[in-house]
Amino acid sequence: MIAELSTSGRRTTSRTTGANRKTTKSAKQQKIDRARVESLMKREIAFIPNAEFAQLSAEDTQPAPGLVADVEFGGSQQLASGASGLPSHLASLCATPLLSPEEERAIFRRMNFCKFHADALRKRLGRSPELAAEVEDYLRRAERLRNHLIQANTRLVMSIARKFADARNAFDDLLSHGIGSLVHAVEKFDFDRGYRFSTYATCAVRRDLYRFVMSRKKDLERYTTGSSDHLQAKPDERAPHNPNAEVEWNRLSGAVESMLDELDDRERFIVTRRYGLDESDKKASYSRLGEKLGISKERVRQLANRAMEKLRVSAGEQQLDALLS
Repeated sequence: MIAELSTSGRRTTSRTTGANRKTTKSAKQQKIDRARVESLMKREIAFIPNAEFAQLSAEDTQPAPGLVADVEFGGSQQLASGASGLPSHLASLCATPLLSPEEERAIFRRMNFCKFHADALRKRLGRSPELAAEVEDYLRRAERLRNHLIQANTRLVMSIARKFADARNAFDDLLSHGIGSLVHAVEKFDFDRGYRFSTYATCAVRRDLYRFVMSRKKDLERYTTGSSDHLQAKPDERAPHNPNAEVEWNRLSGAVESMLDELDDRERFIVTRRYGLDESDKKASYSRLGEKLGISKERVRQLANRAMEKLRVSAGEQQLDALLS
């Protein structure tokens, strides 16, 4: 009888211990889920808005052939000629085929809608771990699409970086900086404007690389002493020196300045400070510009959109696409 009671007691204790472990595990998981939700709630999900998004269903973001980075794209196969003769570490950057205009627009559309939908779900998170998983899934899809856009346009950065490379500016340094500019351009490009991403990215990358080169030049001039020969960087043998790089930039800069002259004073003020085209190189927010001009944030946005439309028309009249090629 005592033995039976002892065995029964052990079984009861065992069941109680197992229940406690389950309860403890559940509490830990709940803590993890809360932290996960709180992290998503604090995260800012930036995307380019589009009137079409509010009318689309969640199913529209499901992966489809040719629209996610881990699926083979149907882009034009220009890899062989574009990568021939390059070192292996550079050739690997050209492993992604170029995109057709239709593919490019579709990917930008899908990427921004994934982020739009993730942001909409995030606002309804509350404390639902299941919804958090859905938000994370949309963000992962957006990241895959973003990475593919970057990879498909890396050879564009390479072609621009070659033009700026010289004895003081190694090609690899310029390429690294230019890819950073490309990433920012992918995040900011509005696919619904009707022009190619390559035009937008070329202007952004060239501008940033020119500033990078000029900043380095000033630093060298500031710190160079009598033994300046020892401070010169070793020439980059993979990228020939191009003495016409600054001339090309001056032509581009002159065209942009001419376009800006067609804006009224208020539009020019907004565009130059919003996109860092003034001497400060700092980009002002719509709210800050509104305070400066004494108007609302929304009015600043409207004026900025109007100014950009004028610039797009002017770019076509001045054949700026040809200048940027």
